[in-house]
Amino acid sequence: MKTIAIFSGYALPHLGGIERYIDNLSRELINRNYKVIIISSNFNKSDSFEEKGNLINIRIPIYNMFKNRYPLPRKNKEYRNLIKKLDEYKIDRIIVNTRFHLTSHIGAKYGKKRNIPVYLIEHGSNYVTLDNKFIDFFANRYEDYLTRRIKKKITGFYGVSQSAAKWLIKFGIKSDGVWYNSIDINQSLPDKKKHNGVNFLYAGRLIKQKGVLNILNAFSELEKEYKNITLYIAGDGPEMNDYKNEFKSKNIHFLGRLNYNQLVEYYSITDVFLYPPLWPEGLPTSLLEAGLMKCCVIGTMQGGIVEVINKNNGILVNGDTKSLVKAMKESIDDNKKCNKLSLQLYNDIKKNFSWNVTVDKIINDIKL
Repeated sequence: MKTIAIFSGYALPHLGGIERYIDNLSRELINRNYKVIIISSNFNKSDSFEEKGNLINIRIPIYNMFKNRYPLPRKNKEYRNLIKKLDEYKIDRIIVNTRFHLTSHIGAKYGKKRNIPVYLIEHGSNYVTLDNKFIDFFANRYEDYLTRRIKKKITGFYGVSQSAAKWLIKFGIKSDGVWYNSIDINQSLPDKKKHNGVNFLYAGRLIKQKGVLNILNAFSELEKEYKNITLYIAGDGPEMNDYKNEFKSKNIHFLGRLNYNQLVEYYSITDVFLYPPLWPEGLPTSLLEAGLMKCCVIGTMQGGIVEVINKNNGILVNGDTKSLVKAMKESIDDNKKCNKLSLQLYNDIKKNFSWNVTVDKIINDIKL
């Protein structure tokens, strides 16, 4: 049995796009009789070692500082014992996620020292931003530094989208290809549920870069004209309390952090999924989930979104409040068009963004 070690800053139950990518990738590899070892940070004091069938989770200790946004490995005795434990397994390939998480550097160093091929997945298509120009400047230079450190230890570079792959050029890296973020098209999903009015849903982190404030402003404007519309906001983040205090409409529901099964239930009552980030991203998992659940999607022309959404299967906007109002109004007034777009998106995702296809490519590329 071949063994693949996957290093990531976080893994489930920590919620995020990378975490879900790793979870789905691992499931598909295990279904194909590979052993998978996930090495991530122990952000919530879980068991440091856990083995279930062909899946092993190793969670390294981290410092409390920034633990929910940027894990800093605590290289104590426990850490050293956990890394040493990897030597008990014949690891054939290593996959690391993102250039700037220190877990990727741990994985790359481990592979280089033991002559194990290491492959890096790029999940973004621009610098990470904290919405502060001063802090961002130094954070970006730190990212540049970490990229220079890891480059020579990597066997192959891949992006979760074409835009993520192209972003690597900024660092003097030529991508070896794309391992698309994908979805399990054969999973059991609830049927769409009938309801009155039009339901809108956003799912993701509640931060300014995601365009959530523009969603809330647009919905508040539409509420003045339409009485039977509802907005659900799924997710958590630093802006949560501010948004809840500012937008107190009985038609706006802040759901907090949801697990996947809970989120799918909301997809089942959603007519229109809103995903209007103001900053380039890789390829959002929630976009694929909403499409598979036959939601009409309104998104911005950022990063990998345009590799999924086009004029034939969704609505693309600039992301400002005015353009969102126009697109949301169109989705309310023209239900027939919205249904047509959602059906086309459903078919496109099943054809182009299946984990079966992505894992076929990964196995071929890493020659395993």
